[in-house]
Amino acid sequence: MKIPRIVLAGTHSGVGKTTLATGLMAALSKRQRPIQGYKVGPDYIDPSYHAAATGRASRNLDRWLLGDHLPAVFAQSARESWAVIEGVMGMFDGMSGTPGYGSTADVAKLLQAPVILIVDASSMSRSVAALVHGFSTYDPQVNLQGVILNRVKSSAQETILREALSEIKIPVLGVLPKELSLKLPERHLGLVPVGEGGLLEGFIESLSDLISKHIDLEQVERIMLSAPEFSEPAPLAKAEPLKHPDQPFRLGLAWDEAFLFYYQDALDMAERLNSTIIPFSPLHDSALPEGLDGIILGGGFPELHLKSLSENTPFLESLRSYADSGRPIYAECGGYMYLGKSIQDFEGKELPMAGLIPMKAEMTKRLQGIGYRKGVFREDNFLGPRGTTVQGHEFHYSRVVYEKEYSPVYDLFRGDRPDRMEGYAKDNIVASYLHLHFSGHQELLEYWFTHSGRAKV
Repeated sequence: MKIPRIVLAGTHSGVGKTTLATGLMAALSKRQRPIQGYKVGPDYIDPSYHAAATGRASRNLDRWLLGDHLPAVFAQSARESWAVIEGVMGMFDGMSGTPGYGSTADVAKLLQAPVILIVDASSMSRSVAALVHGFSTYDPQVNLQGVILNRVKSSAQETILREALSEIKIPVLGVLPKELSLKLPERHLGLVPVGEGGLLEGFIESLSDLISKHIDLEQVERIMLSAPEFSEPAPLAKAEPLKHPDQPFRLGLAWDEAFLFYYQDALDMAERLNSTIIPFSPLHDSALPEGLDGIILGGGFPELHLKSLSENTPFLESLRSYADSGRPIYAECGGYMYLGKSIQDFEGKELPMAGLIPMKAEMTKRLQGIGYRKGVFREDNFLGPRGTTVQGHEFHYSRVVYEKEYSPVYDLFRGDRPDRMEGYAKDNIVASYLHLHFSGHQELLEYWFTHSGRAKV
């Protein structure tokens, strides 16, 4: 299968990968290339910038979350497209305790994709050659095809950098002057999502023009086209026959400014398993849609919309009535917080929420959980039987305080080391801080859709 593709790697975090990847996607799209964006790792926000640049939902390529399904997930969305893959952290930075597993280099090798290295050259001279030489030789299986020098201060510095790199025969594909650098807006969970208006009007256009002026797009395209034929991976497993083949599972999905952290491939997987996704908004709707067979409340930024969420009492009543009906509710991170009795903001103000879980959530000034985790179901629930193992990740500044004894959903592990009990599972509610990627755990959706009844519409 011919898939023109490229990986944009960085020497370290903060070199400008997302800005450059977004701009490159926009510039190549302007050249009428069918660009499909990707992000290595679990990040939800960077892909929203890719989507703004390409008009297509971006995809995540995460070795831990997708496991052996990663090549098939890539192939499914990359057909008849040109793939631009934004890396994560530094090129060789992977899961702790592993030799680069899940790193940008690891994914590039898995996909046989050529790599362009982004270097923050703002404080560099001839040492740039030693740096790039190290990256180009550290792992001979990584196909490094060129560099982009970011934040260069002057034409004199550019000349020195180019001369140094010519000695190691690494092509310079572009040089971005420091005074022209455009910076994406940030806050406590990283970049501000596009859906919140974090991008000023015309930002993508300006970024595209900047990239087109300072990067050799023809050479970038030649590198993409040089990628070898992509070996057709085994297709994603077909679903087991469902109990209700003539009745699609009506899956409600919280989707607004407060709840927006979802993996597009996971939503596609749900639809392939005979579900119909029906969006709703806890911020703006007065009630849940009728006839839902189950709902998902994903992560996001409920802490930035507490007043509106708390004051939307008609919707909260609708959610409570839905819970009383016994139909399944699955929630992650921000959605988990929303199901509690209240959320306390960064200033200590507490506002009531759904009250379906006997706990209160509190925002803090420091990270309370970050990294990949393995979870094991402590008891049977609508996603699977007791002992089911899942792989997910967490990233949150909040913590939860329970008011009484409760039933956690997971025994959580960091690697093989026990970490803690996590989340809440009782009756028809499964909720926790753990983010899952259902494309890596198709069996969870199959179990849910197969064992759940259908609502009367």
